[in-house]
Formats: sequence, structure tokens, C-alpha cells
Amino acid sequence: MAKEQHLRQRISTVLGRILELPGDCIAEDAHLMSDLGGDSWQYLEFRTELERVFNIVIPDAEVDRLATVEECSQLVGEYLDRESPSRTREEAVSAGLQKAWKAGDTYVGEDGAYYVDIELGGHRMGRNNLAETPLMMLLGDMRRRHLNHYAGVPVKQLVDEANDPLSTRFYYLRMLFPRQTPMASFGEDDRFTIVNTLNSFGNSVMDGYSFFYPASWPMEKKIPLKNGKQAEEVGVPYIRSSNIFLSRLQGDDWQKKSRPAQPGVDSIPKIAEVPDSYVLMKKAGEGGSFGPPPGHFSSITQETLQVEYPIEPDRDLNGEGLLCFENYGMILDVAERRLLPEKPGIPIGHDLLDARTVVSRQSAYLADARRSDSVAVSIDAWLENPFLADHPAPEMAPIRLFMNYEMVRRSDGRKMLVSQAEKVIFGKTLEDADLLEELKKLAG
Repeated sequence: MAKEQHLRQRISTVLGRILELPGDCIAEDAHLMSDLGGDSWQYLEFRTELERVFNIVIPDAEVDRLATVEECSQLVGEYLDRESPSRTREEAVSAGLQKAWKAGDTYVGEDGAYYVDIELGGHRMGRNNLAETPLMMLLGDMRRRHLNHYAGVPVKQLVDEANDPLSTRFYYLRMLFPRQTPMASFGEDDRFTIVNTLNSFGNSVMDGYSFFYPASWPMEKKIPLKNGKQAEEVGVPYIRSSNIFLSRLQGDDWQKKSRPAQPGVDSIPKIAEVPDSYVLMKKAGEGGSFGPPPGHFSSITQETLQVEYPIEPDRDLNGEGLLCFENYGMILDVAERRLLPEKPGIPIGHDLLDARTVVSRQSAYLADARRSDSVAVSIDAWLENPFLADHPAPEMAPIRLFMNYEMVRRSDGRKMLVSQAEKVIFGKTLEDADLLEELKKLAG
């Protein structure tokens, strides 16, 4: 009974939002149109929202059963119980079945993980195969949809207890690809099942992982792991991301940390302590970096390099008029392009930059910027030195870059971002780039 009542409450919440009525004031037998004043467009919107929220497809022949909350809950319950692409992973495995991979398919398991089947298309590609900015856009979309599932409403409609609208802000990111398969290893038409986890501290801090499994792997291997270390052991890429909620008190310029009031958020798996990503973010902001590279990397910048980046409103901003977090990696790429070919002690030319790709990144997001502002990006860069690492064949060693970045807001000098990345010049060796002699000198 509790499960059925929870289902009816979620349906009432969806219907109330569409009709602009409190969900708890809608009688279960009230007709959407004749009793509640809904029109045909709202009827269509209700059907569409139910399909999105519950990850089902309601055929035309069943639409008449959406007239009341009572009938609707019976219909939705039937579809959730059927053997369909939205069945839970555990049910399929226990039945001895293999869920067919299908591009664009999404489903939520009883373990709370959000599963996404994705085929990489041209819109995910950059100059060198899979690109960071569209990958971050995918990450943001998956986090929003995962939150939608629990909250029962779109993230843009989340409010706090004072009914003030909330926005989500990522404050930490950790991305890691296996060294033998960096980001550029993945190209158009490659297929994945992405398994997303989500945990909550006090309903105000969200932390989770996205694990990228090859679509060809059997379903029983595509599981929600506990942490990045386990992903490294399995050999799959992962992204860890953490976000908070902010409420606007006086327009967009005054914000405070808050939490959603929607009751569904309470069902997100809880953690007892603030995730360590918050501590990592604070330390990086205070210290200006996540730390130096390993000892076998040699500095190639004689001093910290800096470039100013004017914000381009039609490219860089999100719907709130703020610098879009997905674009931070692209801005850092632009800074590298402007600085590394000319100013360091060992120039990294444009032909090498064309082939660079991410192996790992760690970022602390500290502040936003608006259209009228510009940002300054600082870079310190190192190259992996095979003569310091006792590489058995230095001439065959890959070209690995390690970089620390800071981004500050020009209007007031506030630090906006601290990031660290390891990149590889994909498909090229130190001998190809004629860098061996310089690195040998640096090794002493």
C-alpha cells in the first residue's frame, strides 16, 4: 500500500504542476478536464510528463485511462510491472535475460543507479575524437535526469522550503580514463552503457559517479561501483561529480546554499558525512592547486603563463546568464593553444596540440562569471621525462603533459576555478616530436 500511495503522490505532483494546483488538493477521482479545468494541451503535457518521469511509453489506446489520478496510478503501475526496456537490471539478470542495448534507452535499477545506453555521434566529437565539453554536457544532463527521477519534477522546478527556486551548481569533478585508452581512443559510433550513481548528504550536497562500460559487455558486468579505484581496477573510464543547490534571495547576485523541499529527494541514498570532494575543493581553492606532478615530470614553463579570455555571451553562457561549467575545459584548451606554442621553455606546437587528449582531470569550481566580465587563465606545464622514469625505450615514450590551472574573474580578482589535467599527444612519440634531446638536458 505504501508503494501505491507513493506512486499516487508522485502522479498528483506532476498533475498539480501542470494545472498549477497543489498536488495534495487533487482528489484521486477528480477528472482532469471536467472537474479540474484542464484542456487538451494540458492532457497531452500530462501524458508526456508521465512517460518521462516513469520512463514508460503510453500508447494512444490507453490515453483515456489518464483522466483521474486513481486510473492513472493503476495504468502506470501496470507498465512499471511489465517486462519492458524499463525493467530493473536486477529483474532482468535474475530472469536469466540480457537486456538488448538500445541507443538512447534509459532505466533506473532498484539499486538506484541510472543507466544510459549511448552511441557517440558527431555532436560528441571534437578535433580529436571524443571531446571534453560535449562529454561534460552529457554528464550534466545525466545528473539532472537522475535528480528528476527522485524528485518527481524537473530540476528547474525544484524549490526550497520557502518556495524559492533552486539552481544546481557543480563544485567538484574528477575524470579518469585508463592511460592506454585516453579520451581520443573513443570515436564516432562507439557505444557505451553509462551507469550513474547518486548519494546525498542532508539533501543539500549530491555526490556520484558515472562509469562508462562498453556496450558489448554482458549486463551482469555493468554494475554501479562504489568509487573510482574500483573503476581503475576494472579498466573503465569514470567521472565523479559533486553538486550543491543554491537559492536566489535577491535576484541572481545573492545566493545561498539550500536544499529541495520535494519529498522525493528524501529517497536518494544517504551518506553520513560530507563527501571528501568538498574537502578537496576547499583545499584546492585555498592552495591554488591539487598538487604538483609526479617527480618524473620536467617543467617546460619557465614561469607561470597567463592569458585573458573575454567571455563570449553567445557561446559560453548558460540559461542563467552565467559561465557554463561545461565550457571550462574548452576555455582551458583555448588558453593552452594561445600560450604553449610560443612562451614555454620547450614549445608545444599547434600540430602537437591538435592531437592532445585528456587522460585525467580534477577541477574545483569556486565561482561564476557573467557576460560583462572576462577571466584570466594561468597555466604551469610539465612533460613526462623518460630519462627520469628509467623508460626502457625513451624514443618510443608517449608525449604526456601535466598542467595546473587557475582561473580568476577580472572584475574583482576572485578565483573561479582550480584544475589539474594529464593529457597525452595521441598517437605520437617523443621522437616524433623531436623532444628527446631537450628532455635529456632537463634530466641532467
